[in-house]
Amino acid sequence: MSLRAKMQAYKRDLILEEAERLFVLEGFENMKIAELAKNVEVSVGTIYTLFGSKENLYTNFILAQIEHYGEVIRREISPIADPVEKLKKLISIKYEAMMKNRNALRQSIINDPTFFLNTTDDEHPLMEMFRFIADEVMVPLAQQFGSSKDPLELTFLLEGLSIGTIKYATIRGEELTGRCDETVEHFLILLKKGS
Repeated sequence: MSLRAKMQAYKRDLILEEAERLFVLEGFENMKIAELAKNVEVSVGTIYTLFGSKENLYTNFILAQIEHYGEVIRREISPIADPVEKLKKLISIKYEAMMKNRNALRQSIINDPTFFLNTTDDEHPLMEMFRFIADEVMVPLAQQFGSSKDPLELTFLLEGLSIGTIKYATIRGEELTGRCDETVEHFLILLKKGS
């Protein structure tokens, strides 16, 4: 990699790091590119050259979050033996991430509730995480409850249920931490009925 390419990558990483802080602090709509540029000591033009638009910068932020929490999910869920406990831990991690990033994710959750479902590219980090959840959580759950549903379909059903819960809590300004057990119970009812 050339020195110029290394410098561009370094700038890009700095911009993304500060953008994450600003998105979390201020949300998508209130985050100002000029403030971001000032904070990382680059021009506004540099940000647009590297990312193209505020929306693309936001998409890069979301992708970084997906990759980060994908690693957290893999690390935290794999050692757990009980499939129901795996499910509880998965929902707990997801809800904690949503609460931590509530301002940043509000744009996606409220304005485009299907944002996290819009990818079908097999190489997309979200699909990679969904396949991991299907294999690591849904296969043993389906076996435990005698369900013949496809594990990936179960993953998407859980995603729909949890996104609905997140959207409702976000609109109402409620905390999600107390909703984990309720979400697990609702999902297990669906799983049992579909068996």
